[in-house]
Amino acid sequence: MKFIRFLLFVPLITTLSKQSHADYLQGCDDPEYLEYIDQRFTYLDSRNRRLLNDTLQDYQLSLSNHSNPYKVLNVLSRHIKYSAQFEPIEIAEFKIERAFDVANKMSIEQQIAGDVYDGFSSENHSVDIARAWIAYRKGDLKKAFNALHNSINDIDSAFLSAFGPDFDLVRQLYNDGYVEPVVAYIKKTELFWIGKRPNTLRSAWLNMIKAGCKIQFDSIDTIKAKQLGLTVIDVQKALGFD
Repeated sequence: MKFIRFLLFVPLITTLSKQSHADYLQGCDDPEYLEYIDQRFTYLDSRNRRLLNDTLQDYQLSLSNHSNPYKVLNVLSRHIKYSAQFEPIEIAEFKIERAFDVANKMSIEQQIAGDVYDGFSSENHSVDIARAWIAYRKGDLKKAFNALHNSINDIDSAFLSAFGPDFDLVRQLYNDGYVEPVVAYIKKTELFWIGKRPNTLRSAWLNMIKAGCKIQFDSIDTIKAKQLGLTVIDVQKALGFD
């Protein structure tokens, strides 16, 4: 079930970048890089646990302030993707049901207002990411991968188009060895997340995957790819459009 969605497609803009030397002399297996990436994984896990509490407080505050249903839905949807990652599954599933309860109670006018803002794409994205986390924690890989890719179907969100989709589950999947769904997800983001920065990130990630590097899936990976001595490949070729 989705709230409301529309498809946005913008043509690919390609970029090229080359690096002639490496700061990590042993490449992806350099002990310094492996130590660095382990520290980043620890930090990102700690950050998300903090965001679990912060977004819960935001949701509770929106309820106590009797905020309009759209705001409640927005803050709740941001919270549930962290809930699905860390909290007991039954609690996360209840919060997803709660999100749809809020959406169903919204008036037609409020739904229209929300749709004008971003087509509820951000909320839908968070719900599907949460579903993917839950399925993955249950060991249902097919359902997890499907939910992950559903999360970036028909995106019409100014926020997601500017800042990109969620990569926390992608990081976990890749670290656990599930490369194919990660590559497919990266390629699919080209449909709505466009511009020099996302193109460079996609290029860096695909090249790091090809080299077998550990990846944090953060903007700093463009720098790390260069420090690893990797050539940032042609984006069009990497995405299979050449």
